[in-house]
Amino acid sequence: MGVSVSPSSGRAGHATNRALVLTSHLAAMSAARDRASLAAAACEGMGRTLELDGVWMVCRRRGRVGAESEWLRPHVRAQRLGGPRLAEIFDALDTGASVGTAGRQATVAVPVDVKGERAAALVGSVRGDQQASDETVEMARAFAVHLGACLEMLGDNGTAAEPARNGAEPRRGSTPAGRTERDLLDVLHALAASVAAARTEAAVGHAVLDQLRRLITFDAARFYLRSPDGKLLLPVAQRSMTAEYSGDSPEELIVGVGEGITGVAFAELAATRIDDANAVPHAVDIPGTDPIDESQLVAPMMAEGGPIGVIVLTRDGLARFTDEDLHVLEVVAAQAAVSCESVRLAGEQREAAEVAEALLELGAALSMQGSVEAIARMLTLAINRLIECAGVSVWLREGEEMRPAMLVGYTPQEQARLTSARIPVSAEPFASAVKTKRITLAPVDHTPLLAGCLDAAPAGSSFAIVAVGERAANRAAIVVQRGPRRGAPSYRDEQMLIGIADQALLAMTNRMLYDELETSFLSTVEALGNALDLKDQYTNDHAQALVGLCTRVAERLGMSATAVRDVSFAAALHDIGKIGIPLQILNKPGRLTDEEFELMKQHPELGARIIEPVPALAGARELVLACHEHWDGSGYPRRLQGEEIPEGARVILACDAFHAMTSDRVYRNAMSLPDAIAELRRCSGTQFDPQVIDSLVAVIAESEFETAA
Repeated sequence: MGVSVSPSSGRAGHATNRALVLTSHLAAMSAARDRASLAAAACEGMGRTLELDGVWMVCRRRGRVGAESEWLRPHVRAQRLGGPRLAEIFDALDTGASVGTAGRQATVAVPVDVKGERAAALVGSVRGDQQASDETVEMARAFAVHLGACLEMLGDNGTAAEPARNGAEPRRGSTPAGRTERDLLDVLHALAASVAAARTEAAVGHAVLDQLRRLITFDAARFYLRSPDGKLLLPVAQRSMTAEYSGDSPEELIVGVGEGITGVAFAELAATRIDDANAVPHAVDIPGTDPIDESQLVAPMMAEGGPIGVIVLTRDGLARFTDEDLHVLEVVAAQAAVSCESVRLAGEQREAAEVAEALLELGAALSMQGSVEAIARMLTLAINRLIECAGVSVWLREGEEMRPAMLVGYTPQEQARLTSARIPVSAEPFASAVKTKRITLAPVDHTPLLAGCLDAAPAGSSFAIVAVGERAANRAAIVVQRGPRRGAPSYRDEQMLIGIADQALLAMTNRMLYDELETSFLSTVEALGNALDLKDQYTNDHAQALVGLCTRVAERLGMSATAVRDVSFAAALHDIGKIGIPLQILNKPGRLTDEEFELMKQHPELGARIIEPVPALAGARELVLACHEHWDGSGYPRRLQGEEIPEGARVILACDAFHAMTSDRVYRNAMSLPDAIAELRRCSGTQFDPQVIDSLVAVIAESEFETAA
């Protein structure tokens, strides 16, 4: 049945739009002043909301069943249901609803009852071979219930009664207090308009109670909604019109499902008029109040998925409400339920959009991190920003242990204890969490290894843990500490945490695979460098030592991770071009002749040509080509100077010279460390970049300190 009958048609955005359309069409039905307009509004509203091809209002008149009104979708070639088929569907209807097929049409039919008797039926059809979903049937039933209420308000003559004017007696259908059916329709219309701008269910509750004052006299009113865990009814809106009820606090009014008059009415789905609340056996007094004679009206609010709340009206004295008051409250409760569902679905849609946007931004940021540790840091900061929590930490898995990589929200003493902690994967809170993708909740008293690192944790605090990769694919875990006031994570927070864990798994897996590839690639580069061992033992040993020194200097200069990577590769390969230099020149014990030196100066270009076919070494190639250029332009092969020389090449030049000066050669002994540093300083600004020399000397000093220690 198109989108309306597809079992997978529950997406938040589509559900929200349908709920809003439903609300607007119910309001249009409430505004109808005659039976014909009402029937037309009901057929069109049901058709457009449920995305049907045609809808008929069918009733029995003078012994015959026929269509009183119909709506057909414009520009859609619909197969009309003939009179015999409509009569067959009408006669086969029981107290509920029916779904079926008629040729190539899928059908849904719901009864319309007025004062407990069958008055009509709404029958819809759409081209397709799938039967209507439960969601479609429930929304069709909402139209039928509202249509029955509106038909009852129109009365026997089929038109809305006008309000009494100039002190005249109320017309047929009005109450002794002067309330007319038209008043109810006006209130329903005003209610639909007022809740259209509401962004919370509490705002809907306040609007409903304000509108009810126009219809029913009461001393106190409460608008209850079911708690997220389904165990409690929470008063999200209340009105106190007299002093007797002005002191009732929301906390005192909370009741359990099945508890007291309110909880039982919710559990049994029974709208009730109570003339003497004290005479009800299951009534529960509000703590700290004295029993008084009072009357109550209680009407559950029914949505598609079941009851969502209760509206309770109270009045001082016995038997102060009428059955008509109860009926009015039932009608208002039905529309209030639809409005609450619209607001809830719209809120879920906004939250889903916020979650999706946050996860998209986080995923892009995580993909740019240069290490798993950096990913853990960003995760922790993002969770602390996106989710309310007392503390958050990300634990990385190392073998069969978990260690914290980043923590936020803890005291320095707690951070020190947590940082040194190593918790086995087989111990709680990780043992349960790594087996599933769901959120695992653990009270602090059930997690001694974590709680023992804290200075204190208030009673009722808990940890919410979500694994980054489950079972054998587990790589980390996110731990969110929540205080007793916040309680368990909300649905939105759970979805956010699970989404973040998925993003983290992707980022960590990619980073680890990249690191493994990088290690393998570097090993290949080193193997290529080892080829020099066949010709020049010094060159090979020199290259291996040079990589670490160049990497540290580049990092100290604040170069990017990519630039540091290029420096590391270029340092390992900077002399690879010497493969093309004759052996007698490479191993000559004395000074080279001018001709020999000119030949030696070709090795940077030879090296650049050797690694040119490897795309991953494109950045390193430029450094290999320029690593013998001097700051003052006296180098080779292109006589670059100053900032024209790539920064990585300036680093390699200085580190290469320092290592050469402090190494034994076949034609001279190594210089002492102070003499080598003095030579670096002397050539700073001519051969070497002064800033690079400052960083190199600082790295050398740190190395000296570490060696001495």
